[in-house]
Amino acid sequence: MGQPLNAVPACAKQSRRALLQRIAPAILVSDIASASIPDTVSGNTLTPIPTRVASPTAAPATRPPEATSPAPPSTPLAEARATRLDGDYRNAYLAFHGEAMRSRDRDTRALATLGSAETLLTDRNPGQALELLDEWIDTYPEHPQQYIARCLRARSLEQLGPSRRSDCVTAYREALYVANPAHPEVLRLRIANHLFALGQTSNAWQELQLAASGPTSTTTQAGRLAVLEALNGRYVEARDPVRVAATAVASLDAAVLVGRIPEELAEIAWRAVTASMAIGDNESANLIRWRIVTDWPETPTAFLALTELGSSTVPAWARARIAIANSKWKTARDALDWLVANAPTDPNRGRIRAMRAVSANALGDPGAGAQLDASSAEAPGDRWGARALWEAAESRRDGGDLAGASIRYAKLATDFPGSAEAARARYRLGRLLPDLGDVASGNRAMNSAADLGPVGFHTYRARAILGRRPARPPSTLPAFIASGALTETDWMTWEDWLATRGLISAEDRTGLGAPDLAMPLNRLDSLLATGFVDEAEDAAREACQLRQFSPSIVASVGARVQAGGHVPFSMSLGHRLLRILADTGEGSLLTLPNVARKLAYPLAYGRLVGASAARSAVDPYLVMAVMKQESWFRPEVTSAANARGLTQFIRPTAESVARELNWPNWNWDDMTRPYVSVPFGAHHLAQLIDMFRGNVLFAIASYNAGPGPILKWANGDYRRDDDLFVAGITYRETREYVTSVATYAECYREIYGVS
Repeated sequence: MGQPLNAVPACAKQSRRALLQRIAPAILVSDIASASIPDTVSGNTLTPIPTRVASPTAAPATRPPEATSPAPPSTPLAEARATRLDGDYRNAYLAFHGEAMRSRDRDTRALATLGSAETLLTDRNPGQALELLDEWIDTYPEHPQQYIARCLRARSLEQLGPSRRSDCVTAYREALYVANPAHPEVLRLRIANHLFALGQTSNAWQELQLAASGPTSTTTQAGRLAVLEALNGRYVEARDPVRVAATAVASLDAAVLVGRIPEELAEIAWRAVTASMAIGDNESANLIRWRIVTDWPETPTAFLALTELGSSTVPAWARARIAIANSKWKTARDALDWLVANAPTDPNRGRIRAMRAVSANALGDPGAGAQLDASSAEAPGDRWGARALWEAAESRRDGGDLAGASIRYAKLATDFPGSAEAARARYRLGRLLPDLGDVASGNRAMNSAADLGPVGFHTYRARAILGRRPARPPSTLPAFIASGALTETDWMTWEDWLATRGLISAEDRTGLGAPDLAMPLNRLDSLLATGFVDEAEDAAREACQLRQFSPSIVASVGARVQAGGHVPFSMSLGHRLLRILADTGEGSLLTLPNVARKLAYPLAYGRLVGASAARSAVDPYLVMAVMKQESWFRPEVTSAANARGLTQFIRPTAESVARELNWPNWNWDDMTRPYVSVPFGAHHLAQLIDMFRGNVLFAIASYNAGPGPILKWANGDYRRDDDLFVAGITYRETREYVTSVATYAECYREIYGVS
């Protein structure tokens, strides 16, 4: 009979803690250190999590804290901060500076001056920022923002380059002496990095020792993980394989507790495998490989672990999941064949047969079409049943059997109504049925494609074919900006929606005011305020993980991160929230409350986008969609092709647009500044739309691939059917780019547009 479906070898069942206990004592900061890292850092034990006690004064269940109130800015300082978060650094600086000059209130002057310095630093003017911060620290020695000011001063020195490393060390140490720093281990890790670069190795190791033994790193998993990853990197440089292995394994344990995504966890685990192998600890390496294939099977790393363990040693079900996730269709088919033959009573039998049919179809097996038809009926409601039926329908359509395809599309829409395949099937029916003589049914199918199911490219196409007027943005810039705010009504609706579906627990109703969330949230706020955004991401994940990523907590933390100015990560949390809700059967963006929708599709840089789009006469939602796809709203990002900024310009195109706009004092580095890249992107997009006679899809494709191949893909026809045009795009990247941007734009119109 072979192995049972979910059998796992005994060696794979050993405790992870036992593994850590075997090797973690090797984690020493240096040979000169007299004390080892405490057990809470080495991984031998974990600091107990405080008992979760409901606070009678806690915020409402999913309401964001007062600091993230969605109310519009009501003071000059709040307006200046909003302008800075929106990427308009020049006007933000003028607003802060003006308030500092005219205010008679000492505290207001202090906050305005600090805002000016932070804006200069964000705009990469560290020299001016440093001058302001030096003066500010001397002028306001007792101000509660001293810690933030000193951290910003240290970051200004870092931006000035390697020549200021010694000053950076001093500045970070001064920040540590401010009362109750929220993330001292982050500062000590920065100090250590500079000391290593200065060749002061002994002092650097001592700083790592202090970081590892400090209070924050032993009470938040995010702080512990930061220390462990830093230690691991230094041990790699020091060629100390025993300690490399120890810190790698301990990092994996901390990363799980922090709530890293499966792909990242599998990669961290693989580093632990490699490190264990380097010291000849094959047993530990195999334990970690088993953990990868068991806990994170649908990752690229899992296929590496499967290969090294030996495919035949891994249970067939895990082997099939890993192979399908990595498009290793023969491996998947062989594993699924074994399950079909040897697990006749398995409750997943319908899914297994559907997955087997999909694998056979990918391999071009004779008879795969019949298997797809048969298996879809055996997996009712299952995503693999939906995929099998979709592939059966597409196969019929590609072969010219339109009647057979339409029967399967109709069955898909009926039997799997909430699936992504069903949404596409409705659109296919809308195109096919009129050709088969049933115009009325075709119209009904097309309308349902526009209104039901997950929003995707088919939604955009259905609305275009039906001649529906697309949603328009608010007619004025203030209204456009205000439409992106999360209101009190949005939060009340969200809470009620969760409650009616049983998606909010009594524990979640303590909100972000629960005692066990205080430490990671304080750390999160401090990291965002001082500009350590990468470190802030793990603090946010840890807060979510403490509630097992419940929808209410993920939304509240996402709103907090967004208010702190880190839109890329708050948007990532928003998309994670959409996946969580989809797993509960709530997969349609059209029916979700605004809290979930606006976190995943924020009006980032709304002032710049609204003004730039109006100036270039282009749809601001299309500009938003391009930015979301191009850069995930990260202004500093540079691609492998050296494209820069929010709108990802290559240098020749940027130079051309700078000339056309007569941009004053433009230089290539400006493309990482939002107030440059956004108007450049809007202008270029408008040019492309005009070049292709108003055809938006042609313009989107040209934005990615250049104008050269567009008319070839369009067969020389400016009015080419959009489906035929997309199907004719020979660059896979561009084809996916076009459908993604069109979908994002449709989502933005759905969420924010007005009739």
